[in-house]
Amino acid sequence: MKSIPAPVFLLCLLAVLISVPVVEAREPDSTLARRIAEHADTLMRGSSNSSTYRMTIVRPEWTRSITMDSWERGKKLSYMEVTDPPRDLGTAYLKRDGQMWTFLPNIERTVKIPPSMMMDSWMGSDLTNDDLLNESSLLDDYGHELVGADTLDGVAAWHVRLIPHEDAPVVWDRIEFWVRQGDFMLMRDEYFDEKGRKVRTMSYEEIKTMDGRRIPTRWVLEPHLKKEGNRTVLEILDVDFDVTIPDRYFTRQHLERSR
Repeated sequence: MKSIPAPVFLLCLLAVLISVPVVEAREPDSTLARRIAEHADTLMRGSSNSSTYRMTIVRPEWTRSITMDSWERGKKLSYMEVTDPPRDLGTAYLKRDGQMWTFLPNIERTVKIPPSMMMDSWMGSDLTNDDLLNESSLLDDYGHELVGADTLDGVAAWHVRLIPHEDAPVVWDRIEFWVRQGDFMLMRDEYFDEKGRKVRTMSYEEIKTMDGRRIPTRWVLEPHLKKEGNRTVLEILDVDFDVTIPDRYFTRQHLERSR
C-alpha cells in the first residue's frame, strides 16, 4: 500500500471530500465554499499516506497501463516507484521541497526535472510534471465562491468556483468543481486556462471504503484540447492513511539505491 501521488496529485491536488460536517442553512456562501475546499485540500492525504494505484493511458491508437507504489508525507515530500510493466520497472520519482527528480533504470541515471519541463506530459499521460510537483493550496492560493445549487448526472450538487489570488503560483485561471449535497463527495472538477478555455475535466467514480474512508477510487481525466479519444484513468488499488514513513524514503540516495 503506498500513496496517491501528490499530483494527483493536485491533482492533487482537488482530491476527495470526506466526513464534511453538516452545514447550517444560514452559513454564508463564501464560508461554505471555503469549508468544502478545506476538506478537499486536507482530508484525502492525511498527515501521510501510502498506496498502490494503476494509471491507464488511453489513446485512439493504443492503451497502456502502469502500476505504481507511492509514499507521501504532507504536501512537500513524496516518492513513487513503477512496479509494472517490466520495461518500466524501477523508474522512480522523488518530490522534495519544490523540486523533482526521476531515476531512469535503463541508463542508471538520476535526472532533475527543470522548470522548462514542468508542463511536459508525465509518463506519456494527460498529467504533467507540474501536476506532480504543484504545491498550490486550495485554501491559500484561491478565493472561494459558491456558485449555487446544481444538478449533475441527476444528483443534487453544490457548484464551487476557485479563482487564484493575483500572485499565486498556479497554472489554472480558475477551477470549478461539484460535490454531492448529501455527503459532499466530489463528483467532478474542471480546469480553465487564461483564455477561458476548458482544458480538462476530472470525473470521480466507483466510491469505496478504503482504510475507513469513503473515497472515489476511479478518476477519469479527459483533455479537451487534444484529439478526441484521449484520456487518463487513475485507479486506487489500496491506500493506508497516517502511516509512519522513514525519512530515508525522501532522499536522493533512496531514489538511486532502493532497487
